[in-house]
Amino acid sequence: MAESLAPAVAPDYIYKIVPPESFNTSDKVLPLSDLDRTDGFYHLSTAAQVPGTSNRFFLRADFDHLLILKLSYPGLAPQIRWEAARGNSGNYPVDTSRIFPHVYGDLELKHCVGTIRINWDDAQNQWSFPTGWEHEVLAF
Repeated sequence: MAESLAPAVAPDYIYKIVPPESFNTSDKVLPLSDLDRTDGFYHLSTAAQVPGTSNRFFLRADFDHLLILKLSYPGLAPQIRWEAARGNSGNYPVDTSRIFPHVYGDLELKHCVGTIRINWDDAQNQWSFPTGWEHEVLAF
C-alpha cells in the first residue's frame, strides 16, 4: 500500500486561489480552471502554501487582485488526496511544503466559508499576504 502523504494533523481549512472573474457565488460547483481540467483535479493549498503558489502561478499582469476561497476541510476530506508537487517523480520530498491537497470530483461551493481578497504589493513586487491574511474572510 502506498505511503499516505496526508498531514498528521488535518487542517481546519484549505484554500483555492481563483481569478476574480472566474468565481460566481451562484454556482453550486466551482468551475475547473484550464490547469485543473488538464490535470483532472482541483489544485488546492494549505494556508502556508498560498503565498508561494499565488506568486508563482498568478502573474500580476493578468489580474488586478486575487480571490482565495477558504474551504472547510472536514467536508472535503473524502475527496482529497495529498500529493507531491510536480517534478518529484515519485520521490516524495521530506519538505511537507511540497505536498498539496487535491480534490478529485466536483468541488461543491457549500464547503466555502468565505473569500479573501489579495492585492498586489508594488513595493515588494508580489501578492501581499500580511500576517493573519487567512482570517480576513469576506462573507460568502
